Amino acid sequence: MAGHVYTVAGGKGGVGKTTTTVNVGIALQESGRDTVVVDADLGMTNLSELLGLDHEPHLHDVLAGEAEMGDAIATGPKGVSVLAGRGTLDSFAAADPSNLRPVLRALRRSFDAVIVDTGAGLSHETLVPAGVSDGIVLVTTPDEVSLTDARKVGELADHVDGTVVGAVLTKVRDDIDVSAVGEELGEDVLGVVPKDDEATADEPLVVTSPDSYAAQAYRRLGAKLGNRIDEQTVERTAQS
Repeated sequence: MAGHVYTVAGGKGGVGKTTTTVNVGIALQESGRDTVVVDADLGMTNLSELLGLDHEPHLHDVLAGEAEMGDAIATGPKGVSVLAGRGTLDSFAAADPSNLRPVLRALRRSFDAVIVDTGAGLSHETLVPAGVSDGIVLVTTPDEVSLTDARKVGELADHVDGTVVGAVLTKVRDDIDVSAVGEELGEDVLGVVPKDDEATADEPLVVTSPDSYAAQAYRRLGAKLGNRIDEQTVERTAQS
């Protein structure tokens, strides 16, 4: 049975897309679902750095036709698989974003869950995974600029037959009205990650600060996506 692809997207940098991708990916892996996280932010890749991985080759090499996908997959924290990028200008220039489509389809055949990190704004490498995903998760902070940019990404998803399944609000203070923010964004709020000063700065929080409020929020989000994956699996089975 084919796995499920979820694209993590947002219109503004620094809102926590990569952090969300990593923590949710690990939460899904720990729940028993074979999971791979993919760094499709080809221009500003940082997944390897975030996880402290030193692995060759990279996703950029695969997209350039210079390496096999299986060779580029590393093992990250808690056994989650990682397909990270290479952060050099030469690698970015050589990589062909259109090759993301067959890469993601191949990963779907090999893993239960494929969680794709994308860059800020509207770009080819964002639209490709959005178009082949089972769902798009918008990540935004509650500030007006981030919400406006996230809405633009959600609107554009319709043009590539993408489906936004909901939003994740990050860096949320106690005085934020989450319901009002969700209404303004126009999407269901799947998760609320608090601004947690007690959590260590080291990522991933579900590993380094598992009892923190932020880590617990990512685990709840992982459980929601896991339930959605299970429901989609049942539907596919019934249709086959």
